[in-house]
Parts: sequence; C-alpha cells; structure tokens
Amino acid sequence: MPSNSLALDGVNTPPNHIGGLENLDQEYDYFIDDIEGEIPEDLRGTFFRNGPGRQRIGKTAYGHWFDGDGMLCAFTFRDGKVHFKNAYVRTPKYVKETEQQQILYRGFGTKIPGGIRANFLKAPANPANTSAMYHGGKLLALNEGGRPWQLEPSDLTTIGEFNYDGGLSRGNVFSAHGKVHSQTGDYINFGAGISKVKWSGVQACLNVYRINKAGKLIKKGAVPLDSFPFCHDFALTENYAVFFIGSIIFKNMLKVLSGWKSISDQVTYDPKIPMKVVCVRLEDLSIAKEIQLDHGAIIHFGNAFEENGDIIVDAMFQDDFSANATLVDVFNPEGRFGGGTYKRYTIPLSTGSVREDVVNDRESEFPTFNNEFTGIRQDHTYTACSIDNGANGFFNAFQKVNFDGNSELITLPQGFYGSEPLFAKKVNAKKEDDGYLLNVVYDAFKHLSELQIYRAEEPTELTCKLKLKHHLPHQFHGHFTDQVFC
Repeated sequence: MPSNSLALDGVNTPPNHIGGLENLDQEYDYFIDDIEGEIPEDLRGTFFRNGPGRQRIGKTAYGHWFDGDGMLCAFTFRDGKVHFKNAYVRTPKYVKETEQQQILYRGFGTKIPGGIRANFLKAPANPANTSAMYHGGKLLALNEGGRPWQLEPSDLTTIGEFNYDGGLSRGNVFSAHGKVHSQTGDYINFGAGISKVKWSGVQACLNVYRINKAGKLIKKGAVPLDSFPFCHDFALTENYAVFFIGSIIFKNMLKVLSGWKSISDQVTYDPKIPMKVVCVRLEDLSIAKEIQLDHGAIIHFGNAFEENGDIIVDAMFQDDFSANATLVDVFNPEGRFGGGTYKRYTIPLSTGSVREDVVNDRESEFPTFNNEFTGIRQDHTYTACSIDNGANGFFNAFQKVNFDGNSELITLPQGFYGSEPLFAKKVNAKKEDDGYLLNVVYDAFKHLSELQIYRAEEPTELTCKLKLKHHLPHQFHGHFTDQVFC
C-alpha cells in the first residue's frame, strides 16, 4: 500500500494520486455489498471501463502510461444490485510478459532492454488498454496502436483480435474513439496509417471506417496527410466526420523503426505547424473541406452538429503537450495530469472563416455527453476537472457544462481522485439529462476505489457510493450500454 501522505518541507500534505497507478494483479468477480445511499432502481445496464491495469512488470516500470496492459472492468446494474468484474485482455504482450515477468515488447514509450538491436524493426505492441465499445453484438477493447480485441461480455474472457471478417488488414489500426451515429446506428472509426515509406520519412494518412448497425464493415476511406500527427479523437455530425490535425506531431519515424527512439521520444509540439480541420463526408468517406487554423491541438472532443450551413464542434483545446513528460514518468509525485480549455468551433461548409469561442475556461478533460445525442445539438456536457485544492496532481473534480458555458462544479475532497464522468440514461428516460453520472473515484487515504453515482439532472446530489474491496488503477475511458449480460 502506498504511503498515506507526502511530506514536503516538513508539512504533511494530502495523499497524492500515485497509489492509484499501482498494479491490480488480481481479477475479481463479486456483487458489491458495501453501499452508501441507495442504488437507483431505474438504472439498468452495464458500465464497461478500460485502462492500464498495471504500470510495472516485475520490478520494471513501463516507459509511458499508454503502455500499461488493458484491464476491462464491468459494473452490471440489475434489479437494484450491482455486480463487479475485472479481467485483463489476454494479448500476446500480456500473456508472455506475465509468464516471464519482464518487458518483452516495445510500446509507445517503452523499449525492450538491449538497445537498438533488440528494438530494430519491432513494432509497438497493442495493449488494448484505452476504451471499450459494445456494438453489433461485439464487446471490443480498443487502442489506437492496433486492431480491436474482442471479449465475451458476460465474463470478460478474451476471444481474440478482431478484424471485421478480414475488413481490417494488419496495417489498419483502429482508434479508441469511434462514435455511433445516433440516427443510423453506424459505428464510425479511424486509425492513423502509413501509405508509403521513403528515405526522407513516411507518408502518413488517416484510414476511416464505417461499420453498420449489424457490425459489418461496409466502407473504408483514406485521408492523405502531410505529416504523421498525434490524432487521438474526432467529432461526428449527421453527415461528416471532422478531424483536427494539430500541431502535435511525430518527428522522423525512421528513428522509431530503427529502434533508436520510442514513439514518445518523437512526440513534438511545433507551434510553426498550423492546426488543420478536415471534414470527411460519411456518404463516401471523401474530403469535403479543409481549413487551416492557428497552431494548437485537440486531444478529446465533445459533441458536434450541423446548423445553418455550419459545423459546430466542441473540443478540449491545448497549446502544448507538456503533459507527455508526466505520462512518461507516472510515478513522479511532482507530475501533473492536466487538461485543456473547452472551446467551440463554428466551421462554415461553404465560405467564410472559422469562429473560435471559449465555452468554459476551467481546466478540464474527458468530455462526455448523452450519446443518444451524437451529431445532434445537445444542452449538457460533462468533464473531469483539475482544480487547486492542495492535491491537484490528478483530476479531483468534475462539472456539468451547459451549452452557454455555465457550469456546476462538483469537487472531491482532498486525497480523492476521479475519472471520466460517464452518462448513463435512466430506464424510460424522457429528456437529455434523465440519467446518472458514473464516476470511479480513488480514495488515496485507504488505497481503495468506489463508484460514485450522481443524478445528471442535479449532479450536486450524490445518489450513492459503491465501495470496492480493492483499488482500481486510474483508467482512461468507458462505455455504458443498457444491455445486461449476467
């Protein structure tokens, strides 16, 4: 168990977030019986979460937060009870490194011990650790460094790598941030790719995929790029997929292929590179419009929609990527997981310039909303926040932001650290915020985690706490489905 406090200059400070990055090696399967408050009777379905379950193998830490092995969690709500289960995705990386208790694969920021020779032409492994999606009857663990991994939703056993009946070739990586079209049920996703390799570098592209409601890959397209970008997410409207190709780039990838550098080593924020907006038609996955903006970067998007000939996009804006240093050394107590500024972009589909407005200037990340409104104007967005409360190395608050930017802030006590607040609709919901916010919170005092449930309509009201028997390592993203599998 980590130390309960960090002494700085002889003063006891609140416990930091570091304990929430320690490994959880055990896999659990139980009904949660330690409950404060009452479980909502009108909440039914499964809350899946994914993220690194371990940051160390043996005595060696991985070289980046993005390299930890994917561990899926499932909170199942049914008949006023909640069942919890967690399981690691049995990728080759997880299986072999578990057996030998040492690093055997390259990662985003991790290199195999042994120098250039050991890493030469070795592609980074896919740890399947970023998000989860249930679509077309399939539960998928996602990471943008490879193809999806399929799991059995009833017990989280690993089925294997998933390629949509051969529709995804080995080079067709698949983002963790696909989105389901609210009207068609189609699942739109993308992945960074390489169209050619030459001595001067690589020719990059974005592969875009459209999967129908039944789970069949029906269309593929490619967007050519001038440089190899850090493109993690996109926005979806009724008719367009919208990509912001930002100023975060990967320098010469030949250094990565040679084994000399990791991908993380090549991450660079270059203010000389403008941010470019690329609007892709969903109908045929062709480019409809490209617009150049000032430098900047978007890591995560909120919702987007079309209105009066414009595309409106909500996004978390950043003007650097200094947080990457913290992501490389996650156990540094002085590291800080920060966020961005919530902005709204109005993009004309015909002529005119892009309008850029600040919606909310509180430092925040992980924007979520009621997914039934994807591509449709919605009134409410929820974000994880970083506030200065004396223990601000990680997300320690969250907020409900209205369309006009007004917000309600919910602050966690010192020494408690939250996560992406995910919306789950009520049974028979009548309006957009008829539901609950699900927030996994780490209690650094006790080295335990709990699922906190808030009324989305009035999030200052905490409905209940579901206390786990253990901690959950800080994870990335989740997905709620009204399906129950156990």
